[in-house]
Amino acid sequence: MNKMIRNIGILLMIFTISCGQNLDFDEILKIEKQFELKINLNGNLNLDSSTVTKINADSKIIDKLKIWFKNNPDGWESSIASWATPDIFLASNDFRLLIFNDFVVVGFADKSGKQRQYTKRADKSEFNFLTDENE
Repeated sequence: MNKMIRNIGILLMIFTISCGQNLDFDEILKIEKQFELKINLNGNLNLDSSTVTKINADSKIIDKLKIWFKNNPDGWESSIASWATPDIFLASNDFRLLIFNDFVVVGFADKSGKQRQYTKRADKSEFNFLTDENE
């Protein structure tokens, strides 16, 4: 009986771990100095430099992004997929955030330099602070 309980406990632990990742975005973002923001208008991500907005890591926008990440540390699912054109794209040297209508994709280099990518359900409106002109 004890073996069965122990095995059930191990299976539950494995299931819980595989359901989602907790990510430490403060650690992930702390080495970044500047970000580029690209907005996809009318389904066409224009890579023309005139559509790129530079954002410093110490800006209010990045502070708001860190707050969003702090409020959403869990439920991230590992992803190996390649993603099509996002509605909003924020990137720096070792970090990228792709925002779609109802989910986000975040990619980064971990401490060992290995590229990681995760997805999470989220509404695009949660990121209005990236596109508000008042920021």
